[in-house]
Order: sequence, then C-alpha cells, then structure tokens
Amino acid sequence: MESPASFDIDQIPSPALLVRSDGSIVLANTHSERLFGYGADELADLEFERLIHQEHRQEWEQLLERALAGDADQSSGLREIKGVNADGREIVVELDIGPTADGSGAVVVLRDVTEAVQALAELRKTEQRLRVGALHTNDLVQFIDMQRDHLGWHGDLDRLLGYDPGEFPSTLSGWLELIHPDDIDRIQAEFERAISNHVEGWSWQYRIRSADGSYRHLLDRGTFTGYVDGLPNEGIGGIIDETEQVLARQELEAALAETAELKDRLQAESIYLRTEVESDHGFGEIIGSSDALTAALRQVDSVAGTDATVLLLGETGTGKELLARAIHGRSRRRDRPLIKVDCGTLPAGLIESELFGHEKGAFTGAHERKTGRFELAHEGTIFLDEIGELPLDLQSKLLRVIEEGELQRVGGKSEQTVDVRVIAATNRDLRLEVREGRFRADLYYRLSVFPVEAPPLRERQEDIPALVSFFVSRYAASLGKTVRRIAQPSMDALVAYAWPGNVRELRNLIERSVILCSTDTLTVEPALVGADQPVLVTGGPLKQDLQAVERAHIIRALEEADWKIKGEGNAASQLGVAPSGLRSRMKKLGITRPN
Repeated sequence: MESPASFDIDQIPSPALLVRSDGSIVLANTHSERLFGYGADELADLEFERLIHQEHRQEWEQLLERALAGDADQSSGLREIKGVNADGREIVVELDIGPTADGSGAVVVLRDVTEAVQALAELRKTEQRLRVGALHTNDLVQFIDMQRDHLGWHGDLDRLLGYDPGEFPSTLSGWLELIHPDDIDRIQAEFERAISNHVEGWSWQYRIRSADGSYRHLLDRGTFTGYVDGLPNEGIGGIIDETEQVLARQELEAALAETAELKDRLQAESIYLRTEVESDHGFGEIIGSSDALTAALRQVDSVAGTDATVLLLGETGTGKELLARAIHGRSRRRDRPLIKVDCGTLPAGLIESELFGHEKGAFTGAHERKTGRFELAHEGTIFLDEIGELPLDLQSKLLRVIEEGELQRVGGKSEQTVDVRVIAATNRDLRLEVREGRFRADLYYRLSVFPVEAPPLRERQEDIPALVSFFVSRYAASLGKTVRRIAQPSMDALVAYAWPGNVRELRNLIERSVILCSTDTLTVEPALVGADQPVLVTGGPLKQDLQAVERAHIIRALEEADWKIKGEGNAASQLGVAPSGLRSRMKKLGITRPN
C-alpha cells in the first residue's frame, strides 16, 4: 500500500480513513477520531467493521471488495449506513469509498448525517400529523348559489383570513377576486369543465388572499345539489385550511433538495480529495532559509489571513503551488478544500465545464449534472495555475465570479452563489499579455491585488544543500536504499549550477541520481548539472569562468585520490565519470600531474 507518510490525511476536511485490503485501519484523521470517539492509537489497526452497525457490516464488506476490484460503478457513490461510536451510540453516516493508487487498500470519506436524518424523520412525522388532522377537520362549510351569485358560510372563515365582520365577500364573483392571480385561470377552467361535463362535485387547491395581503392555502371540496336545465346551479362544500401542511411540505422539499445538493457536493469533494490524497503535491513542504525565500514567506504570512486575491508569479518549477497551499493553510478557510485547476492542461472545450460545472444534457456526453471546481471550493480556496492560458471568452466569466460570487453552469438557467477565495499563478508576463490583447486588463488588475514572487533557485543558492538532503532522504526511503552522505564535489557542482528548471529540475535530478546510486555515497554526474553551461560562483571576491571552476574541481578530486584515475579509490569514480572521460577533460583543461 502507498506509504502513509506520502500525504497528510488531516488535510481532508471530512472524517477520512485509509484501510488495508483486510479492512483494518492504517490512518485516521482527527475528524474521524471525533466522529467515533476513539483516540488515534485506538483506531490504528482496528477493524473498520467494528465501527459499523451489525446490520450494515455485510454491505461494508461488499463495498470494500468492489473498491479493491476496481469496480468504479459499484464502489463509487455515497452509501448511507449506520455506525457505532465508542460509547455504543448509533450514528448515521454517508460513506464514499475508492481504491488507493496501488489498489492495495482504500480511502474512505465519511459525513455525519445523524442530525439531518433525525430532522427529516421528524419533519415527515409533523407533515403526516398535519395531513391527518386536516382530513378530519371540516368546520368551514360553504353554500353556493350560482344563479344569484351568492356565497354563504358556516364557520369562522372570515376570522381565519383576518377580515372584519361584514367585510368578507358574500358573492361567488367576490370570492374569485381573492384567489391568487397565478391560480385563478386554472380554477375558472376547472369550474367550467366541471359544469360542462356534469360532474357531481369538485376538489380544488388554491391560494386565497387574507386581509393583510398574505395568502393561505385552501383545499376546496364540494358537491352540486341543484340543477337548472340539467346544469349545476347550487352546491355545498367544505373548506380545509392546508397552509401549515403546505408550508411543512415545502420546507421538507427544500430540506430534501438541500440534502441532495450537499450529497452531490460531498461526492464530488470525495472524488477530488481521493485524487488529491493519491497524488504527489510536489515538495511536501517549503524548505530553505534564504533571504529571497524568507521575503516571499513574509508576504504569504501577511496576506494569508485575508480574503484578498493573490497572484503568484515566478518561473516554472519555483514552487508556486506550495506557496498557494501555505496561504490556504494559514487562512480562515483552511478547514475547507483547496481546489487546484491547471488552466494550461485542460482542453479549451472542457475548461468552462470544469470550472463552472454543467447540467445534464448541456452538450454531447453530458449524461449527468457535474459540479464545477468553483462549487467544490465553496467557502474554501481555488488555485488557478497557469492562469495566463485561460481563453479570452472565459476570462470575463471568471471576472464575474470573482467580483460577484455568482456563476452559471453550462446549460443552466439559474445562478449559483459561491464564496471562494482565488489564488492564481503564472510564469508569463501578464502585463505584456494585456498589451498584446491576450489577457483582459480588468481581470489582470483584479487578480494582482496582492502579487507574490516565487524566487528562482539561482537566487536561493544557500537553500540547495537543504533541498538536496531532503530529496535524497525522500527518494532513498521510497527506493529502499541507504544513502549516508553526498560527495562534496557533487554538492559543490549542485550549488554552482544555474538551475533553469528551478526546484523541479533539482528534484528530478536527485531522483535519477538516487536510482543510479549503488553505494551509500551519492554522486552526481557533471553532465546532469550542465557541465557545458555557465554556472554561478560565489566562493571568492572575483567571479571565475566555468573552465576555471571545473579545473579546480578536478584537480581537488585527483589530489584526494593521489592522482589515480583507475583502480580502487580513483578520482574518476569520485567525480562520477568514466576514466576515459576524465582523461579527456584533463587534456582539454591542461591538467597534468605535478613532478
């Protein structure tokens, strides 16, 4: 299974666990400890089914089996199951499970819905009580005489609607004037249809205006009792006030809609977070204490506690994503997700759907509604990497989301409100992009509220030894190798190199060198650090050229090896080159053994 140390499970804002294929728990975040009432030591190696109610354990085993088998259709999707906490109290959780990258275990993301389930059950019970009560209450009786346009009442309907005695209409036409404008056409059509079809009675639902201008929901049922020329002329019926029942139903529907939306959002978050857990976030942490890096981190600390939009600038490979994570991690939004979007890798035809989501049927292949990254980042942070690659037609939509907090899904008709902090990053000169018409000026000014420059590695030479040590330890551990030291000539070469690819280039070079390393001392081939390119030199008052540095480096290695080029302890192996290659460089640089 993927090493537990490769990610921080506490970054997931929901209860989450990492389980082995046998169902035992490897890691659990603090949210899980609070949910189930166990400490971290108690959860370690505990069977996850111990946290599940007896009646759902078989379902859990099936879910785990399907997830490990890679059956996406069966293993993905939220499942509502009962759990049991440390005190034996039953809880209800929504569970989403998916396999880890190597397939030897699974990531389980949970959500406590106990209170929501109880609230919905109570709401349904209340609605049922109201429905039963209304069906057995019929104290408001009406008498209709259509020929005389007369309406009579038995009961306190006028008081129910807030009218004073004598103020309430006593005519059928006056009654119709009180019906809600959106209901009157339907009621009149149903009334005329009932008469023309010679039906025996009626049953209508509509809204009636109270004295204060508000509306109450009525159920109007009755039977025709008199006829003229074969057509109904008189009727008697009863009125049931369904206002409380209708409001309870609307509240229930709203709660169910909100629950469904939260479920969709949680599932989308679970998929995204599971992907993030299984991915490599780069350097794991920001390493270094150089003046250039310290200055950038001071800016991070200054802006992190605000909701200001941040624009991260810098060359490729300087760690802009790490700075974005540092800003989010120090903000008040740290308990919500940091959602990353790489604008440079998304196809132009899909980037709008990826950012803002789409409705089912919005375009060919849109078989279901998709939650966009901005909705996923609600109350959290979105990191828009390579923002300079965003197409012009989407830049205006992005500006609207940033300024107004509103977006519209592709194919949607309604506006969605989101509360998202935006951090953008680019290695382009956006001012030049604006001048040449490839980037909107208003979006640039909105994004650059607080620019932060990620310094290139050539300006952080004093950080290179610490970074090298970190990467060596990391890759040696993952490859099962023991590397105790780094050859000083190699370290000198690494420090002197200009690093056009910045920290990313250094990381990749160290990984390759650890792979090739066959002893406990790491050496780096000179060719890997641009032996034919200019380097930075800070060891003396005057800068020397590359050949002078290389010549001094080779002479030092030869002297330490007693000028041996081959055999045990030779200079060629210390420099990480072949003996023939060393001889060639000595000849080119004019190096000869002193007499």
